[in-house]
Amino acid sequence: MPTGDSFVRDRCRGDMIALLDVGGEGRYATAMNLNPSAEKTLGPDKGRPIPNRIDGRAEDIPLPDSSVKAIVVERTPLRNEAIDELARVATNDATLVFRHPVDEHSDPHARVVEQINGEVEIGQLEFDGQMVQQLTIRLGAG
Repeated sequence: MPTGDSFVRDRCRGDMIALLDVGGEGRYATAMNLNPSAEKTLGPDKGRPIPNRIDGRAEDIPLPDSSVKAIVVERTPLRNEAIDELARVATNDATLVFRHPVDEHSDPHARVVEQINGEVEIGQLEFDGQMVQQLTIRLGAG
């Protein structure tokens, strides 16, 4: 399977990407998976190729501006540069979902809310026995 720039050009051909999973390894069947690793690092498929992979990191997403309708970020570091890049590639009506472990000492999504404007919804849910904060931002809502 091609990766990198040729894969992005061949797969997207100027069309919108419905779902971008940042750091994804194939958990969502229709997602494009932004990941610097070519192979899965977890679970029973460890070592197998990541499907629909875009070679890259959140700090430098190799996609055009306003090209992604929905973005999922789970347990991936949220540096300021990454937050700026997510905002750049999101369409003006995109939905962004962030899921990170609950930290009793700090809000894992505070900088995201400060940097990305939109309708904000924050909740907590349990994943695999761990409490996770979920932040959903809907751009262009309201």
